[in-house]
Amino acid sequence: MVVKKKSRKIILKKKDKKLDTIGYSKLDIMWFFQWLKLAVDMEGQTIEFEKKVKKFSTKHSGQSIKKEGAITTWISQITKEKIKFNNSIFNKLNINELKRLPKIMNMTKSEIFKHFNVWFVKYKHLFGDYAVHYAKTNRDMIENNDYITFQVPKSLDRRKIDNQIDVLMKGLNLKSSGGNKRDITFIRGVQKDVMQKQWEVYKLKTTTDKSNQRIANDVGYTEKFNSLNAYDNKQIKGVRAVQKSFESAKCIIVNMSKGIFPKSTLTK
Repeated sequence: MVVKKKSRKIILKKKDKKLDTIGYSKLDIMWFFQWLKLAVDMEGQTIEFEKKVKKFSTKHSGQSIKKEGAITTWISQITKEKIKFNNSIFNKLNINELKRLPKIMNMTKSEIFKHFNVWFVKYKHLFGDYAVHYAKTNRDMIENNDYITFQVPKSLDRRKIDNQIDVLMKGLNLKSSGGNKRDITFIRGVQKDVMQKQWEVYKLKTTTDKSNQRIANDVGYTEKFNSLNAYDNKQIKGVRAVQKSFESAKCIIVNMSKGIFPKSTLTK
């Protein structure tokens, strides 16, 4: 995956004495968690996508042939995508842990946040560039072959520590690869306001029987719901926005199962 380089900030948290390299905001990672969990919940299901395409044709000998000046018509093409996870892409994440959690569409916001925080503590290192990690206890150790573990006596001064680590690195024939990248990268930044509406639209479309017009009002695509004039311009735009967000949400789910996030159009 390709992601634009961002300025990195290394922060020493005094409370737990850990060095964190900030790659994404916690909210961005929470959106990743939510769509990943939804894709896990839907594994094995098939999602349909409908696309309108132009067809230029005239009638000739009972067949439709393409020809200049032909009549333009619109036809629907149905594409089906099955939610299937590629284990090689998610080999650093335990998908079975997410399967054991309740369905995310049945969770409240507080429940989502609670489960995410537990998950985040375990996997946040996958979203950051590699940095020195202080493990206060064995439970704080990062299970990753790209890390090596030293035990440093507190009595040594800084110069001796640096010299001994340098000798040890040379003795083990360990060389820097020039900076490892984060294990999980996003193809671009998360548009939080847009994604919030896509999530809300998908949830309302799949868990309620509300009309597109009512959903448009609920998520803020229209200023107010007008039951007497369903064809008001604002209402029409709101309905179209709901339809577009619903299709985008389905694309995000399918792409997530392929290890691509956040992408709201189908990947060929």
